[in-house]
Amino acid sequence: MTDRADPFEQAYEICKLQASVDGAFPELLMRHWFQASWDLCAAMIGLVYPRREIQEPIIVDNCGNFQLSFRPSSDVEIFDGYTLIMTLPPSLKRSWCDPALCCLCKPVARYTVGEDICELSPRFVQAVARVFAYIVENRGDTELDDQVLGKCGALRFLSPDLAFVM
Repeated sequence: MTDRADPFEQAYEICKLQASVDGAFPELLMRHWFQASWDLCAAMIGLVYPRREIQEPIIVDNCGNFQLSFRPSSDVEIFDGYTLIMTLPPSLKRSWCDPALCCLCKPVARYTVGEDICELSPRFVQAVARVFAYIVENRGDTELDDQVLGKCGALRFLSPDLAFVM
């Protein structure tokens, strides 16, 4: 592996080594299991990789409040058609009742989610490798839920990165 390789590809190679399956299963099937492992671990800690732009319609209530599908990592631009109505910081902090957002015909939010990372934490890669190995050992016949993370030992590697909301 080179230092400039894609972190996703580096993690995949480590997972194949961890599960000792190189050549034992078709590449397409291993990629599928790896993607499922990655998605489960990434969702648990809120990692979105690679960075991508989201453009989604929003529903604005009478006080100007709305919900986004993802946590923004950039400013959020609110459009009505092709007209920019306002730009909000990623925290979406603004005045409580914002009249600028009332009475929009087709409001759309445009923002960026995720991050471009040069290197993944070894804990995260090991968690993905644990889930991947678990799937391989069970020939893909396993439910991918939060319980799997505990059964295969991945949760211990992810726990320092978990955010708890009270």
